[in-house]
Amino acid sequence: MYFTISTQLQVVLAIVLFYLYDAALLLKPDEGLLRPLRSGWRAQLASRGFELRQNRVLWLPVFVLHQPVYRQRWSATQIQLPADAGSSAAVEAHARSFKAFVLPLYLLAALLFLGLPSALLVLHSELLQLIALALIYLSTAWLSWLTLRHGRQGHSSQTFARSTALQILLCPPFALNVVRKLSLSYEIQTDLLQTAQALLSDSDWQDLAALVQQLMQREMDEIAELPEYAPTLAQMQQALRVLEQNSVRC
Repeated sequence: MYFTISTQLQVVLAIVLFYLYDAALLLKPDEGLLRPLRSGWRAQLASRGFELRQNRVLWLPVFVLHQPVYRQRWSATQIQLPADAGSSAAVEAHARSFKAFVLPLYLLAALLFLGLPSALLVLHSELLQLIALALIYLSTAWLSWLTLRHGRQGHSSQTFARSTALQILLCPPFALNVVRKLSLSYEIQTDLLQTAQALLSDSDWQDLAALVQQLMQREMDEIAELPEYAPTLAQMQQALRVLEQNSVRC
């Protein structure tokens, strides 16, 4: 007895898989993410993901397509706090540059995950399928145009914006992550800890600082008995003292 999947269901599954594949983020151990929420900013270290070939894989929440996310590095041997507030202000301004993407993003999501599946699997209407497909490509074209405009306005690299606009035209499910793609390409002058200290609430910053201290202490314990790592250990001890001194805002 064979289990077969209809062509219509294969199309729906392909849309979901393309989206989940494109939404996965591969981070190095010394990287982390920053993203704005309604109540402030949230930081997430790569250590929260699962390990894959010495890297970490993270998936962001699937229901907040409009939220930008910023990738930054931090160094366990060089921690300089606090940082200049000007860089964090630039990040906040960049995060506000994606407001125009909200409507077409959620319209496209509704069409891909509700409209088209309903036409394919429930209503079995060819006319509705054609209408859904037409609206999907119109929404994708809208997002592609917004991506090009984002580059022309200087919020993103024009070269990256053009390549992203073409990519989402060729594969509409990839368009659902366009805000994340553009924000991930944005270069921030400060490192993760400096930016997080400026943007996070007091309690969130204290939690992040405590987690970083735990990671550093664990690594220091591992190399403490290895003479060849003595210089690195000394640098980490100094960096840890700086972090401890700045873990609570004055």
